Amino acid sequence: MPSPEVVQVAKRLPKNLHMGTSSLSFPGWAGIVYAEQYRVAVLARHGLRAYAQHPLLNALNVDSTFYRPPDVVLLTQQAEQVPEDFRFVVKAYTGLTTAPDTPRARQRGIEPVFLDCAFAQRAVIQPLMTALGAKLGAVLLQFSPLGLRFTRRPRTFVAQLGEFLSALPRGPVYAVELRDPEILGPGYEAALAASGAVHCSTVHSRMPAVDTQVHEGSAGPLIIRWMLQAGDDYASAGARFAPFNRILAPDKLSRSRIAGLVRQGLSAGRDVYVLAANNAEGSAPLTLQELAMHVAP
Repeated sequence: MPSPEVVQVAKRLPKNLHMGTSSLSFPGWAGIVYAEQYRVAVLARHGLRAYAQHPLLNALNVDSTFYRPPDVVLLTQQAEQVPEDFRFVVKAYTGLTTAPDTPRARQRGIEPVFLDCAFAQRAVIQPLMTALGAKLGAVLLQFSPLGLRFTRRPRTFVAQLGEFLSALPRGPVYAVELRDPEILGPGYEAALAASGAVHCSTVHSRMPAVDTQVHEGSAGPLIIRWMLQAGDDYASAGARFAPFNRILAPDKLSRSRIAGLVRQGLSAGRDVYVLAANNAEGSAPLTLQELAMHVAP
C-alpha cells in the first residue's frame, strides 16, 4: 500500500490536479493499490472503491466504452463508489473516431458512425452525462490512424472534426487524441478553440514529443495520457511488463516533459489530468507516484 512518503506528497498536490490510470483490473497491483491479489473479474466489479482510496488516484480513464457504447447502469454504480471530487475521463465509442473504410474498421466490424453527431449525442454523450454528472471529467475522442485519405488532406479532416465538435451538446469537456501527427497544426488548434474542445497530449510511439504537440493557451483543462514509449507497441510492452508491479523501463525524458506541462497548467489555473498506462514504464500507479514526486511543491 502507499508509503507514508506518498501520502505526504499527495497532501501537497493541488486539488485541480487529477491523476489516474488507464483501467484498474490488474492483480499485480497488490500491495501498490490493492491490499491483496484479487482476480481480474473481482477487481473489475469491486476494485474501484479501493482504487479511489489511494491518495494519488482521484481520476480514472475508462477504456471499456471505446469498444461499446456506455452502460448507464454500470457507470452510475461506479460513480456512487467514488468521492465527489473524483473524475472519470471516458473514451467515446470507437465507431465515432475510426474511418469506416480502413482495415481496422473492416476487420473488427466497427459500426460506421464516423463523426456522426446524432449517434454521439444519443448513444454516448447523454448516457455519460446521466450516469456521471459532475464526475465526468472529459469525453475522450481517441482517433485511430485515419489512413492516407485523411492524412494527405488534413485540412479536410480538421474541417469535419470542427463541425462535429461544434454540434455536440454543450457541458462536457471534449478531448481529442490523435495517432496521425499530420493533423497537428494551427488549423487543428483553431478548430478545437472554436468548439471549446481541447487536445489530449499523449506519450505514444506514433506521436511527437508530448510537450510539442500543441501550443499553450487553451482555456480548458490540460489532459495528458502517458501510454507508450517511442518505438513500442501495446502487445510487446504488455508482454514485457506484466504483471505490472514494477517500473521496468523508466522513461525519465517523458516524465520530465510531463512534469513541465503539469506545472505550466497548474500555474495557469487550469484543471490538469494525467492518465498513465502500465505500458508506459511497467506499472501505472508507480509511474504516477514518481511523477507526483516531481511536481509536488
